[in-house]
Formats: sequence, structure tokens, C-alpha cells
Amino acid sequence: GHNTVSNFSRPPNSLSGGSSTVQTISAPGAYSISRNDGGATQVFRVQVPPGVVPGQEFQVQAGTRVVRVRCPPNTIPGQNLQITVPPDPVVTQHTQGMAVLTSADGAGGGGAVAMNEEVARQNMINAEVAASHNSMDSMSSTAPPPSQPNAYMVTVPANVGPGQNFPVTIEGQRMMVTCPPNAHAGMSVRIVPPPPSSPPPGVQTSTSVDRPPEQLTRPSMQHRPRSTTQMFEVIVPPGVRPNQPFSLIAAGQRVLVTCPPNAFPGQKIRFQLQVSQPISKSIEPVKLSYDNERGWTRTIRVTDMKFQWVRMDDKGDIDLNKRFDMKHSAYVRKLDFLEGNDPRMRTGKVCLVPASSSDAVVESKVMHNQKEIVSSADIATAQQKTYEEKAVWFQEICSQLSEDWNDGHIRLVVRRAHLLQDALHSVMSLGPDAFRKIWRFEFAGEPGIDAGGLAREWYQLVTEQIFDPDNGLWLTSSGNQMRMWINPASEISCPEDHLIYFRFLGRIMGKALFDQQLVAGHMDTHLYKHILGWPITFAELEAVDQEFYNSLVSLVDMEDVSMLCLDFTITEETLGTKKNIELIPNGENIEVTNDNLPEYLEANLKYRLMDRIRPQLTELLLGFFDVIPEPLLSIFDFQELELLMCGMPEIDLDDWEANTVYSGLFQDNGGDDPVCRWFWEVVRENFDQETRARLLQFVTGTAGGASRGV
Repeated sequence: GHNTVSNFSRPPNSLSGGSSTVQTISAPGAYSISRNDGGATQVFRVQVPPGVVPGQEFQVQAGTRVVRVRCPPNTIPGQNLQITVPPDPVVTQHTQGMAVLTSADGAGGGGAVAMNEEVARQNMINAEVAASHNSMDSMSSTAPPPSQPNAYMVTVPANVGPGQNFPVTIEGQRMMVTCPPNAHAGMSVRIVPPPPSSPPPGVQTSTSVDRPPEQLTRPSMQHRPRSTTQMFEVIVPPGVRPNQPFSLIAAGQRVLVTCPPNAFPGQKIRFQLQVSQPISKSIEPVKLSYDNERGWTRTIRVTDMKFQWVRMDDKGDIDLNKRFDMKHSAYVRKLDFLEGNDPRMRTGKVCLVPASSSDAVVESKVMHNQKEIVSSADIATAQQKTYEEKAVWFQEICSQLSEDWNDGHIRLVVRRAHLLQDALHSVMSLGPDAFRKIWRFEFAGEPGIDAGGLAREWYQLVTEQIFDPDNGLWLTSSGNQMRMWINPASEISCPEDHLIYFRFLGRIMGKALFDQQLVAGHMDTHLYKHILGWPITFAELEAVDQEFYNSLVSLVDMEDVSMLCLDFTITEETLGTKKNIELIPNGENIEVTNDNLPEYLEANLKYRLMDRIRPQLTELLLGFFDVIPEPLLSIFDFQELELLMCGMPEIDLDDWEANTVYSGLFQDNGGDDPVCRWFWEVVRENFDQETRARLLQFVTGTAGGASRGV
């Protein structure tokens, strides 16, 4: 179905016998496909095939490649065209091998190695710089000054001398740094990234004619509403003291404002906020306004424009209670990124902190090529969209973050018989930049062009295998057989590399989300909340282990809990071996009493939902955020994230209704009860696909079927 062409740039006999720079790839691995800028372009003559009209594309065989040509205006079938084809691509195989995981604390294990002294020293310097910035933010007024370029400390790599260039990654952006004259390898130097530059007037980017069809037209953000900064004025509410935060709604956004040190209730104060549509007045007065939601809500902190969670009480005030309360308290995961021994694989630390903590914040903007492409106002606007609209917006932003086909792409070759091992070695050999490039998949020894079908199959098969409980990394949730949760004893099943597999899965999940692919595994709800940085409450324990949850709740109603002779430890059994684990330091010597019962419940929550799976969860999150900018996820709730990652299910309503178990008032009549009949009529006639999926999530705990069958 391809047209052949004549080549004007080389002898006719070279069409069939000439050599090509395109190599045949058969060995498994990750290959970087890049353009050879030094090669010569080739000119071909092609005949427009029958039935093609101006503006329509058709494929032609140009030398050793198939390229796409757009029929010019005023051209008819049978007419000859002259086309210029760029140099053939050069195939370069990654030869570095798998990147090594770095343990942020401890001596390593599970595939991770201890952090070397040079990297640890650099991380300490970075932490000091970050602490200095945070200190300046906390002392700033509610109206922040104009932003200044940030300075960063970087370490000169080995074998780099004065005047030589070396690459660094700052805020997800890759740039080149020139080693100063008085610096040497191992020395830390201070750099200030330059501001983003625009192309010269009249200069446009060009595209290759051999790019994939879906890449010919990339979504443009030029029509994205431009955000601007607006000054607002608000009266400090009664009861608010200096340096105390209070929340309000301004321009449709939930905002967290800190009362200035010299302000008092009734006084007017001003703050700046990014808005998608500027208000005509230079200063907009704001009355205290609260939405109907009670409980935890995410706000924009005006001091640094970062997201922070707060809990609103029944009066609409911020709950400042710091002691653990099983009904109201919540925690969010805090993820600190650190440099790793291998520049391709950063490391980090994860912990649970109170959801209202000033440390539990997330950036509200996305930077790309040193330019802000998403602001807090953009995110606030996107949060108001429907799920389908959110998904479209998210993919548009991901398209802007992706690398152009002309800048190179990645080809992954795997063997079906060794699929998981080949995929692991390939993906774990890549650096962060590779995850923004287009991936193409090949199964060794099998003919076929990846036009989307191979990608879907690859993601499906790889995630099916890694979520398979027989591999020892994941287990079927004790609270819901349709969900998977991390095996706390995965180190026993895969002692040498279990953490590598979790980092690998995190990268695959992130890349699948980035490329609009699906994964074949529904996780426990609290894991989606950990990805999103959503509050985790004591009630989450019920879905994880209902029997354990009920036993803890029963302690609250006891007259004297000390009669049970409990301490701050928990006993776990693995492969027949029992082990006592301290929930807090020196826990075995601390008796549980009515006075410290809240702290005992808090310690159990932290252990069950974080501490027992901390190493695995850390790598999963690090891998995920190797690909996806965290601020983009703030527009979704945990149910929407599951639908986005696992797909909208095809729900068989007949099967669902036939296998529904009724209880309570409807136990005797079941589906014949009029109320039940009305319920199913509403589901069939009034619920769209998304609403049915959310109902399925509410009833069964997941939007998909059982991972290994019901």
C-alpha cells in the first residue's frame, strides 16, 4: 500500500543496494533513537496516488523508510512531487545498565545501596538552602514581593575540570552548567538558572515528515487563559490572633491567609492571589465565605502560593487542635526528594505528618523549560471541571511536557518469555528525561509496528505480572479481594531486588498515565490517597483490616484500658516467625492507659498505613513522580485517579443486579422490593457511565473487577 519514489541525491542502483544508518534491533533493551544532524538530506520524487485530494496525507517508501506526505494545494492524482527527507535516524543503545537505587537512610538492601558521602554532603547543602527559603517565606507578609531567580547548589561531577560543561536537573528541567575556573570535581558550586528565552523574531520550529501520525499536530496552550495577580482586601475575623491562619474563598479559590503580626480582628489586610480572569478593580474587597464542605479541604497559602490542607469545624473556623482525635485528625504523606548516587535515579524520604502541618504542602505550579505552563489559578479552574473535562485538561498539559518526536524517542524491545525481566532492565536504565519522550514497543522476533496496540498490550502484560500475588510483591487486600495492597514481607519474597520492582512499577504507572495507557491493577484506596497527598484518617483502617479496626475502636469505650496490659508494640507473624515491633521508641516499656490512648491509636494508624510498607511505598512514589509533576494531580480525587489509571469499567448491569446481596429491611424481598426496583431503574435510566463507576466504587470499594476473578 506504499508508493515508491525516485531518489535524486544518489545513484539509481543505490536504492536497493545502498547502506543505511538504521540498524535492525533484535536484542532486548532500551534504545534511544536520535536524528543524525550531520547527515545529508535526500530528495525524492513521488507520484500522487489515485483518490488523494489536496491537504490529504499519503504514505510513500523513501529509501529504507516509510514517510508521510501531505498533498499540496492545486495538485491532482498522477502528478509528480519533489520531497526532501531528513537524514536517517541513528540508533543508540543504552549501555549503562540499570541505575542503582540509593537508600536515603540506612545501609541499603532490597536492591538499594547506601548513600555515599559526597551525595550526602550535597543533600545537606540543598536542605540548608531550602530551609533558608522556607524561613524567608514564613517571615514574608500576606502580599509577597516579586519573585526572584532561585539559586541552587550543585556538585561538579567526577572528571570535569574548569571550563567544561556538565548536565544538571533543576526542578525537573535539564540544563548545562560550565565548571568555574577555580572549581574542581567534587566541589559544590552555586548557580542561578537563566530566565526563559524566546526564539528570535520570525523563527519557527520545524517538524519531521516521518513522525508518528498522532504527533503531527500537538495541542497548543497558546489559547490557555493567562493568569494574573490580583490584590484582595479582607477584614480579619473575630477571634483570630496575630500569626494565626484563617481561611476564606476569593475568586472561587479556597485561600489560607496568615494574620500579620501587627493586625487585629476587624482590621483590613491585603493579599495577592493568582486569578485566571482579572477583576476590573485594582483592589477587590473579599467577605469571609465558606463552601458547604465540612472537614478537610485544600487551600492556597498566600505566603508562597502552595497547597495546604486545613480542617474546617462546624462554625467555619480552622480546627487548630493538635492532639490526635480518631474522628477528626488526619495525616498526609510528606515526600522529600534527595539526590541519589546515580544521577538517573534520585532518592527520597517519606513520612506521615499532620494534614494541617505547614510542612505538608504541594507546589501549585508546573514549570517546563524554565517557563510556568500551569499556575495555581489554572489548577483552581480545572478543579471545577467534570471528570471527563479534567482528564482532557490533564492530557493537554502532558502533551506540552512531552518531547517532540524530532528530538528523539525511546524504543523498548522485550522478549515475551522474559517480559518482566526485560522490561525492568530497560526502564530502570533510563534517566528522567527519557520519560517525557515518546516510547515505541517491540516484541523481539515478532513483526509489527507499534501504532498503539503494542503499547496497550505491553502495559497490560507488564502490570498484570507485577501485581500477581504469586510474585510476592503484592497481596490481595484482606478487606476487599478486588484490590491489591503492598506485601509488607516483600523483602522475604524478593530479598535482593524487591525495592527495584516497586521503583519500576511507579515509573510504569506514571508513564502509563502520561501516555493515556491503563494499568492492570486496582490498589487499596489509601495508596491512591498517598499518591495524591490526600488526608488519611483513622477510618481508613477499617477498609484495610476490619477486625483490627474494630478491636481498636472497642478500646475507646473501655472504662480502664490499662486492665488489658497493652504496651506500644505490635506482634506480627511472617512465615511462622513472630516478631515484636515497637510503635514508638521504647514502646515496649510504655503502658497503654486512658491518658495516652489517643497516642496509641495514632501510632497504630501510622504503622499500618505507612511504617510497615515505608521502603516499598517510597520507591513507588519516587518512580511515579519521575514522570508526573505532582501539582497536576491536585485536580483529581482518589476515585478519579483510579478511573484515570485503570480505565472506566464496562459495567454489566444485569450481572451486577443478579449478584447483589440485600440486607436489613430488604433481606426478605430482595430485588422484588419496590424500593430496590426503583433503585435499579434510576441506575439504568439516569446514571451515566462515570456515575455508575463511582457507585460501584462506593459499594464494592473498586471500579474494576477482581484482580484474579471473583
